[in-house]
Amino acid sequence: VAIEADGGTGLPRVSGLADDLFRHDGQITKRPMRALALSALAPRPGEKLWDIGAGSGSISVEWALAGGTAVAIEAREDRAANIHANVEAFGLAHRIAVLAESAPAALSSLEQPNAVFIGGGLDGAMFDAIWTRVGEGTRIVAHSVTLETEALLADLQHQHGGDLMRIEISHAAPLGGFRSWEASRPVVQWSVVK
Repeated sequence: VAIEADGGTGLPRVSGLADDLFRHDGQITKRPMRALALSALAPRPGEKLWDIGAGSGSISVEWALAGGTAVAIEAREDRAANIHANVEAFGLAHRIAVLAESAPAALSSLEQPNAVFIGGGLDGAMFDAIWTRVGEGTRIVAHSVTLETEALLADLQHQHGGDLMRIEISHAAPLGGFRSWEASRPVVQWSVVK
C-alpha cells in the first residue's frame, strides 16, 4: 500500500517551529530561543530528554519530532494541561510523558536522560539534584531571564565549564507611523556536558 500525503507542506525539518503552533499562556520558549536551545541539546533519535519547568512543552515536542523521547515536568496543572494538548496536537503521546509535579522531587523515579533542559525554576538545590542524578556525557542546557539565575549560571560555568551565552533579540514593531526595534528580555544560556 502506498500513501501520499496531500494538503500542505507539513512541518519544517529543523528546530524553531512557529510559536502559534503551540497552546500556551505566554510561558513558552520562544522560537529563536528554542532553536538555540535545541541546537545545544543536540537531539538524536532514540535519546531521552528531561524538560524541567516545561511551560508549554515546546522543547519536548521539538525533541520528540527529532526522534527522541521526553519527560516534560511542569509543576502547574494548567500548564501541564497545555503540554498535554500540544503533545496530542502533534501526535506525540507515544514519545512524551507529562509529569504535573515539581522538580527535583519528580526526578527520583525517572530513567537517566541523555539531555536535560531547564527552562525555569533553576536554583542551587535543583542543579545539585540534577547533576548528581545524571550520568557522564549528559548534555545540560539551562536558560535564565532573571539576574539571580544568571548569576547562578555564571557560577556554574566557572565551576563546571561549558558555554555561557547572553542572547538578546529584537523584533521590528510599529512606533507611531514608523518602525523601531522592540527588544525581548535577554536570555542567558548555559550548556555543558557532564
